[in-house]
Amino acid sequence: MMDLRGKWVNVNTSYRNMIKQNKIAFVGNTSFSIYKFRLGVMKSFVSNGYEVFAIAPFDEYSNLFKKEGINYIPIEIQTKSKNIFADLKIINNLSKIYRKNKIDFAFHYTIKPIIYGSFAARLNSIPTVAVTTGLGYTFKSEGFFNWFIIKLYKTALLKVKEVWFLNSHDKDKFIETKIVKESKTFILPSEGIDTEYYAPRKKNEDNKTFKFLLLSRLIKGKGVEEFIKAADKLKKKKNNVEFQILGKVESEESIISVPLKEVLKWHDKGVINYLGEYIDVRTYIANCDCVVLPTYYMEGVPRCLMEGMSMEKPIITTDNVGSNELIIDKVNGLKCKPKNVNSLAEKMELMLNTKFEDRVDMGKKGRQRILDFFDEQKIIQIYQIKTKQFLS
Repeated sequence: MMDLRGKWVNVNTSYRNMIKQNKIAFVGNTSFSIYKFRLGVMKSFVSNGYEVFAIAPFDEYSNLFKKEGINYIPIEIQTKSKNIFADLKIINNLSKIYRKNKIDFAFHYTIKPIIYGSFAARLNSIPTVAVTTGLGYTFKSEGFFNWFIIKLYKTALLKVKEVWFLNSHDKDKFIETKIVKESKTFILPSEGIDTEYYAPRKKNEDNKTFKFLLLSRLIKGKGVEEFIKAADKLKKKKNNVEFQILGKVESEESIISVPLKEVLKWHDKGVINYLGEYIDVRTYIANCDCVVLPTYYMEGVPRCLMEGMSMEKPIITTDNVGSNELIIDKVNGLKCKPKNVNSLAEKMELMLNTKFEDRVDMGKKGRQRILDFFDEQKIIQIYQIKTKQFLS
């Protein structure tokens, strides 16, 4: 096609340039969590012509967004701080970012981004969705702080388009405490897993040593200490077993963290093998025999279990919120009691003594469950459809 100046132009390119490019923001309390859990969703928006922004504190994952065509903007969020005056700065800082970049829509994840991000979006008339990825420790205690957080949630979520949850337990908790009306809630079936990326691989190493792998941030609620104690019990009975821990070190000052020096002490004793932290964990999953997460944390849907299941590994986890969305006891894994070292050790010994063929069958059933209900493509489709509705 020829324009008025007599020059040939690409019709499709010309048409796209006439259409406003919607700008969508993903706001979280770490770059790690946004990149690790939501990259596939964000890339789908880039592919569909949106300009995408990742807004989170700077960490080792922050510089990875650019190569995916995603804009990264740093923001300071003290996740463990209870200083309300410091936190109020988040509203002002996010407001400035939203105005400067002309954001059209925002997804907010975890407590502080949800609360303060929702306030900032309201000030700028930006439609938003709050995604509650798990309750963590917020609703486990009572007192003034818990009451205050609930009040903040109620006020912040008044004008959001929807509040998304990863399981019915969390949704019911928000409705029960009158934080949000049921009509504004939606259950997202996990944050999804890329089943092609986390595809089954043959174990490269010999089968003489049975390997249990704990994939987790080093926090108490994930059952790290219980895993170490259970490993110590089994090490005294079994020689052909290795207990591996792979995960991110949290702040040493936090009371919920398992100190790295404590983990390394057990590593030096030969009870566990601490592998450190890696962006790509697939090789470690492939070379283990069972993925373990003895969590008593208020999970959404544990990502590490989905990774293990997608790669056809049998699972050991607790009878706990979030884990129950994934694991059917004695079908694709085993369940132990939360915060119970003896129960965990018993289930690990049972898995250790299970026939190879039965473990393989568990793994295959686990992957099929992921394909049926938790494949990332299903989650991406939900994000795309919902966002178009909210922007129309």
